[in-house]
Amino acid sequence: MFIGRLAKLTGCTPKAIRLYEQLGLINEPQREGRYRIYNAHHLEIVHLIRKAQVAGFKLAEMGPLITAKNRLKAFPLVLAHETVDLKRQQVQEKIAQLQALDLHLVALKGEMNALFGAAPRTAPPKPSER
Repeated sequence: MFIGRLAKLTGCTPKAIRLYEQLGLINEPQREGRYRIYNAHHLEIVHLIRKAQVAGFKLAEMGPLITAKNRLKAFPLVLAHETVDLKRQQVQEKIAQLQALDLHLVALKGEMNALFGAAPRTAPPKPSER
């Protein structure tokens, strides 16, 4: 399939696909004249790259996987699992930070209620009352 078809099937732009090639994220396709010819494997890899991006991975974070893949001549599944586990740990840390922030906001709201009463006495007029 040509790059336009691969782009359509994956939701990528042809420019993004060429970038994935340049970064070594996908193998260089065969050529017929000046046209790149992609296969089902390219389709699977581009889908995987897109899913990784949706999960929060940057293209640069995928680089070590590609380096290992090229060195080993096989996909480094153990390294991929470790990379995903690290990303999950980062997500869990972010969740904990957001939960702490939420508790801080609840406490702030309580302090405002304690200082100024449960309902504000001098609430600004609603737009419909002006």
